[in-house]
Amino acid sequence: MRRFGYYWKEGFRNIFKHGFMSIAAVLIMLACLLLTGTVTLIAYNINQSIQTLQQSNEIVVFIDEDLTTREAKALGSEFERIDNIATIDFEDRDVALEKYREELGDDAVILENYNSANNPLRNSFIFTLKDPTLAEQTIEQISAVDGTDYIRADEDVISRLIQVQHVFNIIALAMVVGLAVISVFIISNTVKLAMFARREEISIQKMVGATNWFIRWPFVIEGMVLGLLAGGLAYLAEWGLYSELTNVVSGVIPYFHILPFSELQWLVLAVYLGAGVLFGIGGSVTSIRKFMNV
Repeated sequence: MRRFGYYWKEGFRNIFKHGFMSIAAVLIMLACLLLTGTVTLIAYNINQSIQTLQQSNEIVVFIDEDLTTREAKALGSEFERIDNIATIDFEDRDVALEKYREELGDDAVILENYNSANNPLRNSFIFTLKDPTLAEQTIEQISAVDGTDYIRADEDVISRLIQVQHVFNIIALAMVVGLAVISVFIISNTVKLAMFARREEISIQKMVGATNWFIRWPFVIEGMVLGLLAGGLAYLAEWGLYSELTNVVSGVIPYFHILPFSELQWLVLAVYLGAGVLFGIGGSVTSIRKFMNV
């Protein structure tokens, strides 16, 4: 316990003893964590929005006009056998006519001669898909059901959304990986500078018989504390930045939905603290290795 207390005391002493280097390490870790985390959160929100748009993209299936409403509705059991269909809604032709009248408002006078006996509209089913990438195959399965007349589906829109999703995922992944590599490189070099400033201290400890881990532990604790501090500050900065970003995007793109920070705050905090500790300890351990050979 006495040795454990010594490690912590020395770790904190090192932080304050080399205050400038400690501040530099924290600021660099904070900037890297904030930049990487913001890119990841933006990528996640865009990915979620694209998936929502894909899933809300509807396929309308019009039924053969020779079938009665009852016969048309019975086709629902056939459509339910198709695996990729998420939801099925039947729209009665008479209900559709009334909705059309409501949409036209004052212009609904053009439909005054139409009723259930001479309704020009058709019974229809409205589908949403589980996996929009399988839209083409699903439409083929729907077309194969007897009684289907024609299908209205924005296949090009679905395809473009999927292409946008794939391209953005690749770009976001490349940015996150690149920023992570840059972060580790900068942090490692920052810690190396701190170790270089203490090389004489380490040499003296080695000469008087100190073990490698006896020397390492204070630096490991120092890196962990600095990492926790950087992670905590990055979390607070991300909170404010994310809130501002939400307000700006909501005003510019009303249909683009961004998850509230309250739904992500604990995950973001855990990731930032964990990444800060990992970078701090990893940088300390790898950087001090070359100074152990005296």
